[in-house]
Amino acid sequence: MIIQCTKSLLQKLGLKETDLVSSEGYEQFPESFTAWHANYVKLNGCNVLVLMNNETRFPVVICKPTKKELKDIDGLIRKGIAEALRMEGVREEVIEDYFNFAGEIVFSKTASRSIVGKMNNAIRDLEIFEDYIDKNSTIQRYISLITGRFITNEGFYPIEKVLECLGVIYAFGEMADGNGVLDIDLYQLKIQLDLEGYEIWRRVLVPSTFSFRHLHNIIQTVFDWQNYHLHEFTVKRKDMKPLIIVMDDDSETLDFVDPESSDFQQERFVALKDVFPKYKEVTYVYDYGDCWSHTITFEKVEKSKVFQAMFVEGKGERPPEDVGGLPGYENYLSIIEDESHPEYEEIKEWAKGQSERKLSPEQINKRLKLVISAGGYSTYVSNLW
Repeated sequence: MIIQCTKSLLQKLGLKETDLVSSEGYEQFPESFTAWHANYVKLNGCNVLVLMNNETRFPVVICKPTKKELKDIDGLIRKGIAEALRMEGVREEVIEDYFNFAGEIVFSKTASRSIVGKMNNAIRDLEIFEDYIDKNSTIQRYISLITGRFITNEGFYPIEKVLECLGVIYAFGEMADGNGVLDIDLYQLKIQLDLEGYEIWRRVLVPSTFSFRHLHNIIQTVFDWQNYHLHEFTVKRKDMKPLIIVMDDDSETLDFVDPESSDFQQERFVALKDVFPKYKEVTYVYDYGDCWSHTITFEKVEKSKVFQAMFVEGKGERPPEDVGGLPGYENYLSIIEDESHPEYEEIKEWAKGQSERKLSPEQINKRLKLVISAGGYSTYVSNLW
């Protein structure tokens, strides 16, 4: 494996001309898939090592490497690449086979202006979503999930090309067994809206590496909430302070966290596998005014070759947004079920924009394809679905 470094990175690593190899010979696949361009830049206020695969344009980010970590730069690079692939559900055998095929890590200067330009494009994409860089972690887990799904100027998606290239290499490797590249743990979760006297729930399958930000967007989608209120997750832990997983794109949310009574983490950096299945239940509260509390129950793990959240089934229609909590919901029902009520027409019209839409499982699953992206949620439903 060759790491083709910018001048600034060579200086940071303390590499001399005699430490470098020629950058030639890595222009075509499969050798190009073992070549990475690398730079040392500042993102989200942190010094980061950015790697971009020459063949696929797939990015890997390593944040604030220490002097000790840089002394083992080979191990750090392998760790960063391996973790990025694991987050995508790539099998351990495939990752190992890739490193065996790529061989030991060597370093060189950058190969060409063209590839450097493509690396700069990848860095600009990273800059757009630099708030997905976790300053408390060296190996970055989530920013590659986003920018790896940006279409390149050449017309392909980096993650799709990564999986394609891994498939080709693994198919001819000594460890190939016909099971393919991906081996994804899907968590089956039942999400129950906690309203006494009403049975309203949804069952979903979610990749274990999805974050709680992804799970928030999934809940919004399967209940057809409109995603314009604050929310948080709570994990109750025996003999420990509860863990509060907070939305991290609203500064006011962090202001109300009491570190004395609870631990807290930011939802975009916490993977489902960090919590489930060790803890079987998590509470999700949406809209602090109406206070819609949902109990999320871990049920089981299913294996899959598809890296996507899926709606399984559900029951009951959720209350309208901004109805006023349980008392307001019951008042709403008493009016909407009585056509002779003087407020019936007004409430019926109001409910058109606030109630859950009647969507088919196919429509819901098409919307769920969006949750892996940076935006992650949209109320839009195409008439063609």
